[in-house]
Amino acid sequence: MNLILTESRKLRFFTFTMLYLAQGFPFGLVNTALPAYLAENGASGVAIGSFIGIANLPWSFKLLAGPFMDRWTFLAMGRRRPWVIFAQSCMVLTGLAFLFFPGGLNNIALLSALCFTLNVFGASQDVAVDGMAIDVLPVEEHGRANAFMAFGQVAGISISTAVAAVVVINFGMPGIAVLLALAFGLILSVAVLVRERPGEKILPWTPGEATQRSIDMKPEGWKVIVVDLFKVMFLPTSVFIMAAAFIFRFAYGVWISLVPIVVVQEIGLESTQYSSFISATGFIAAMSGLALGLVIDSKGVKFFYALVLGLYGLLCIFIGLTQGLWSSPGYLVTVGIIQAFIYQGGFISFIASCMKICWQKVSATQFAMYMAGANIGLSLGAGAYAAVENVLTSSQVFLALGLVFFAGVIVVWLANFEGHGERLAMLDAPGKTGDFAPHG
Repeated sequence: MNLILTESRKLRFFTFTMLYLAQGFPFGLVNTALPAYLAENGASGVAIGSFIGIANLPWSFKLLAGPFMDRWTFLAMGRRRPWVIFAQSCMVLTGLAFLFFPGGLNNIALLSALCFTLNVFGASQDVAVDGMAIDVLPVEEHGRANAFMAFGQVAGISISTAVAAVVVINFGMPGIAVLLALAFGLILSVAVLVRERPGEKILPWTPGEATQRSIDMKPEGWKVIVVDLFKVMFLPTSVFIMAAAFIFRFAYGVWISLVPIVVVQEIGLESTQYSSFISATGFIAAMSGLALGLVIDSKGVKFFYALVLGLYGLLCIFIGLTQGLWSSPGYLVTVGIIQAFIYQGGFISFIASCMKICWQKVSATQFAMYMAGANIGLSLGAGAYAAVENVLTSSQVFLALGLVFFAGVIVVWLANFEGHGERLAMLDAPGKTGDFAPHG
């Protein structure tokens, strides 16, 4: 079977959609299905909050996986694919581990440990997949590929949320084990069957060898990784895009903290209605987002990223100025749908812009750093809302949030992707180390 990622666009889109589907499964299980089950069975808010916090902790530290993947791999199977297969295999094994703890649903400490372990390998798979995408995707496909990847993750979250909720009630931990093992095993088969480039091994014992490109790009030691990372992270465009990612996720952190308070506490909508609506609109937006990839690739990621941040800012200011309409069902539905579509466009362009500026020599570590900065922004945004909740009214927070999104537009527009690409070409040239002139 000759399934080579660098030789087939359809294969690339399918493979990365499936691998992102695997990343969505733990989110649906850990963040929705299991907490709902625990709440239904009398667990306290503190216990559920602690479970979610502990289980999701690995995603905050996935930066640590990047340097290992840049430094060590089995090149005969590709630069990133061995790590993808390893992490995906460990997800299968962790899923099977649920089978051996049938009473785990009654032991939150044990359940937290199992879900923490699952997310360790889920986060590691995420880093490896992102690194592989940067390695094999042509620049002109970044928008479309990220649209498919975003759809895959949302689909995984939606599927696991719906299916796991039924499975956990009717079959308990053994049912979860079968569900996870089958889902992760199916996606593992995709990772095993495809290869990054022609001539590489499918598995360690099959024929094949490392490509010269992979050999040339392998760093010789930790010092080389640190030096290369320093060179690329502090190029002007890299700084601007990291700042934009921080601003986008900071603002979104405020949004996801503010909106449930407004909708549930101030307006009086039931939490189940709110959750169901957000899930449905998110999935529909992800489906529609597949078409956005074409727009991003044709118009350019810089234009589209700035556009969606500007639209987010306008939406926030509109909401802040129309408080008298908040209780109208039609208003809420309209705003919710618009927000879902804008967020999906922002998420796709956010990932595509970070991917576009990565230097392939240290892409896993570099991309993980952008994601870490974005995750910190999300957490600080949520904290910022908590700090101003009793100082500003909800409408004032929306108005301030609009200004934050507009600041993101300015930062994105300052980025020079073409100049950055030229600088990366200089760094790749034999005997060249590049300088830090501010045109990149």
